Amino acid sequence: MKEIVRYAKHFLRGADLPLLFICLVASAYGCVLISSASRTLPENYVKTQLIAIAIGVLLFLVFTLIPVDFWARLWKWLLPFNIAMILVLVPFGKVVGGNKSWIDPEYLPIPLTVQPAEIVKVSFIILLAAQMYHFRDRVNHVLPMASFAAHAFGMVGLIVVISSDLGVALIYIAIFICMLIAAGVKPRWFAVAGATMAAAAPLIWSFVLSSNQKDRIIITLNPYMDPTDKGWHAIQSMNTVGGGGLLGQGLYKGMHTQLDTLYARHTDFIFSVCAEELGFLGCMGVMLLLIIIIARCLYVAGRARNGLGALICVGVAGMMIFQTFLNIGMCVGLFPIVGITLPFFSAGGSSTITYFAAMGLVSSVKLRPKVTWLDY
Repeated sequence: MKEIVRYAKHFLRGADLPLLFICLVASAYGCVLISSASRTLPENYVKTQLIAIAIGVLLFLVFTLIPVDFWARLWKWLLPFNIAMILVLVPFGKVVGGNKSWIDPEYLPIPLTVQPAEIVKVSFIILLAAQMYHFRDRVNHVLPMASFAAHAFGMVGLIVVISSDLGVALIYIAIFICMLIAAGVKPRWFAVAGATMAAAAPLIWSFVLSSNQKDRIIITLNPYMDPTDKGWHAIQSMNTVGGGGLLGQGLYKGMHTQLDTLYARHTDFIFSVCAEELGFLGCMGVMLLLIIIIARCLYVAGRARNGLGALICVGVAGMMIFQTFLNIGMCVGLFPIVGITLPFFSAGGSSTITYFAAMGLVSSVKLRPKVTWLDY
């Protein structure tokens, strides 16, 4: 009994409970916005979101309790798991908004939508961190760099081919780049990668991107080229954001939000709902919470005494930075509409659970900053 009490005290002192608290505050804020955005919809998205948050908190605690090097030593299992999770969309996937990214609910025993590529983000970060840490003394050599690129772009290619989900694929690339920087990769490799991508851009445009994905990129330049069809969602989102002013039109009183003219307002465009109903100040509250969470991840990375934990924390921070940047940019018309959620705020079971689990990894690193790597 004394051992249990002692470990409980150690857990309470070492686990990143402030991080969990901020995540819960952001999630509660998100639930308020979801309740307004989905008020006229038949499904109870707030209830579903609360279930996802409860599962997420449980996973936060589980991932905090388990050392990150334990997961890294399972790399031989994580790789086939990641591939299998994406391939499961072939027989069981459901097309929504042009992307085959979700498992059809009729095959699931739980009342949540499951997006495999979201869940795999966590195991992808762990696996990539293990790979980079294994080659830590040769990270700038050709063969290790080739293996990193093959792993990352292999997953990106698989996601694009199977699901056509360009938004999620871009987040994987962002995670990869952030972790390369944290691993100490020299600038020359980024120059080589940039030149390669520039050379391959015409081929990617011609043979990789679907016509739907091309249209989303082109229409971003001027949504009014096709205001009643392809540019409709972007125009409505910008009008919604612009209608809020400093203080907003009031919760549950947003014109575009309540008249159902804004597409996916409870998921992809939840930031637009916040802008219209709570105004600029409400949006600042959203961004402040997200910045605090990101800063906390980077703080834990900086204090980690082992390279594996630091890489994982940077991967989680990079994932959140880019997803936040892309979602908000999409809502205000700066980026193409790629169907991506705002972390902790948008309705979405897979995204919510994934981010709480990822924060559990960060909490685990904080709990054990001096854990030494056991080579596999």
